[in-house]
Amino acid sequence: MKKRYTWSRNKTDDIWYGGICDSVKECIEEAKAENYEYTDTFAVGYVEPYEVNYVNSDSIIEYIQQDAYDEVGEVAEGWLDSVTKEQREDLENRVLKVVLEWLKDCKEEPTFYKVLPFDELTLQEALQKYDHTTERGGERYAERKTN
Repeated sequence: MKKRYTWSRNKTDDIWYGGICDSVKECIEEAKAENYEYTDTFAVGYVEPYEVNYVNSDSIIEYIQQDAYDEVGEVAEGWLDSVTKEQREDLENRVLKVVLEWLKDCKEEPTFYKVLPFDELTLQEALQKYDHTTERGGERYAERKTN
């Protein structure tokens, strides 16, 4: 997967308002377009999209067991206790597939992401450090100026 970047004023911001960019240079250009001064702090981070990739079968089974107990009492005790690890994994896979399809159908797929900050400097320093991008291995990345 191609690395993506974003930017903000500080590494510690809870919400990063910069756009998702293909390169650090693109982040710098966005910050300049937002009227950042060359002495303003500028943070850059990798974008890691949030993906729904796990459903806990134990929670599902416990909920079903508790509901049955609440409805019929002690006669439901022990029901589903013999479900094997393989059956639990099968349940997780099936439910996850349904949840992902449902999110897509409802147009509620996650549009948010985690930011992994890796640099914080002034805009002027960023322009000097990340003066160009390069292609290697099909992935774009910022290359530090060596002079």
